[in-house]
Amino acid sequence: MPRIRSFALPHKGLRNALSQFSLEAGRTSYHDPEQLNELKTLGHALFTMLNEHMHTENEHTLKSLEERAPGSSAHDLSDHEELEPQQNSLEQMLIGFTGKEDPDTIHEFYLEFTKFHSRYLEHILYEEQVTEKLIQANFTDEELIEHRQEVMKRMDFHVLLLFLKYVIPAQSMEENVAVLSGFKANAPAQAFEAVCAAIKPGMLPLHYDRLLSYLN
Repeated sequence: MPRIRSFALPHKGLRNALSQFSLEAGRTSYHDPEQLNELKTLGHALFTMLNEHMHTENEHTLKSLEERAPGSSAHDLSDHEELEPQQNSLEQMLIGFTGKEDPDTIHEFYLEFTKFHSRYLEHILYEEQVTEKLIQANFTDEELIEHRQEVMKRMDFHVLLLFLKYVIPAQSMEENVAVLSGFKANAPAQAFEAVCAAIKPGMLPLHYDRLLSYLN
């Protein structure tokens, strides 16, 4: 039976959001107020997710692992110290855009994001190939399920919706049924309806309808 993977769910969502922003950052007409506003909205969602995920890892996932296996979190924490100022700088650059920037400034932003995107993918790949195995070696699946539930309970609901908006379209049907059946069983009906509304735009109609049929 496959082990619980702590990083798989959030990382699939982050890869989805990073890829979408990379696409839009390259094709947006920055002088068009509507297009620029759409890019800023997408960027706000992405950077909110990145910040939340980093703090969750630092304060929960890696902290718990460090208690069981001292020294095992050093690599990932070092990566976070490198990546955090980069993502903060990119976020502030995006916020500051007025639509009057020259083409060189826009292209430089695109290249800086591309560099960050590449480095971030390298970072989360290491976590999934190395850190994940350390977590599985030091925690039971029951403990890992408890960890996931604790993280979801501590997360502000609007941030949880953001993650699910990008996670669910990036997962298999089996993974989505496992995640959302538990959520539906324990959350108010209104909360589940909000999740459905958040994930629907990012899914093919056939996949969305099939997912709901499994959950009803």
